[in-house]
Amino acid sequence: MGRISMIAAGLAAAAGTVCGGTATDGGGPTGDDHGGVIAYCYQPTTVRVKQIWVVNADGTGNQRLVNSGLQLNHHDFSPDGTRLALVSYPTDTTQSIYVVDAGGSNITRLTDSAGVVDTDPAWSPDGTRIAFTRVLPSRSNREEIWMMNADGSDQRFIGIQGMAPEWSPSGTRLIYSSSVSGNYEIYTADPDGTDERRLTSTPEWEWFPAWSPDGTRIAFSAVIGGTGNSAADQAHWEVLVMNADGSNVVRLTDNSAFDGYPKWSPDGGRISFESDRHQAGKFEVYVMNADGSDVRRLTTSPNGVTAINPVWKPAPRP
Repeated sequence: MGRISMIAAGLAAAAGTVCGGTATDGGGPTGDDHGGVIAYCYQPTTVRVKQIWVVNADGTGNQRLVNSGLQLNHHDFSPDGTRLALVSYPTDTTQSIYVVDAGGSNITRLTDSAGVVDTDPAWSPDGTRIAFTRVLPSRSNREEIWMMNADGSDQRFIGIQGMAPEWSPSGTRLIYSSSVSGNYEIYTADPDGTDERRLTSTPEWEWFPAWSPDGTRIAFSAVIGGTGNSAADQAHWEVLVMNADGSNVVRLTDNSAFDGYPKWSPDGGRISFESDRHQAGKFEVYVMNADGSDVRRLTTSPNGVTAINPVWKPAPRP
């Protein structure tokens, strides 16, 4: 599951039966008394029709969120939880960013450049902008950080080669991964692309960073003892955390399975991630405490289906 091959081919989600059994809670996940709501990508391994599903953080209320003929993945909630920015695949050579209401209606396309891969959308904390990755296959899959307004206007390259941008809780910094040094390392920069700072410098690949809600820590994926660009390296993916300045790196997972794509819960107490620790190559959604303890599996998908890219819904605003 090397990053370049994943972007070029696109990760998938689809719906047909309820992942993990019959959906509970009737009207779908609410998070009330269930520890929060997580949206994830329901990915059949053969049929490439992709959808977004949601599940409560205790594993209940598991059901499809978006009922669309579009293939959907790589999603992020708006700060108020009312919308999702996500990626679809209008052609075999193009991936574009869309927005949809959190209830699954009113899908609107924001980017429409042909022959490029637009992915990893991330809402700014004030909800006015979306940062995203643009991959240019015509330029050897060069990865760039782009910015646009939340309505899709004013799309622009901010001058940084990198991927998977995320906003700091204050909205004053971006965090992302870049391979400009030869392997993927984690950097931060101002949203206009200035004041770039490198946080990691190791022989490993570090990517998909995410700031904790209080801005003091960063969770990320690292490929321990591998390059990350082959199927064999999937077993080397682990979840780590560090201080916001790159110090005090702590490894949270340590096994021979894939553990990756960490995201913080709104209260900062837990981290969601995807893993195939139960069966190689069959990814499911897991959560753990922010210190790596109390790992719990949330989804049990049917045969031929994996559950990937879990993202927490923001807590309701006062």
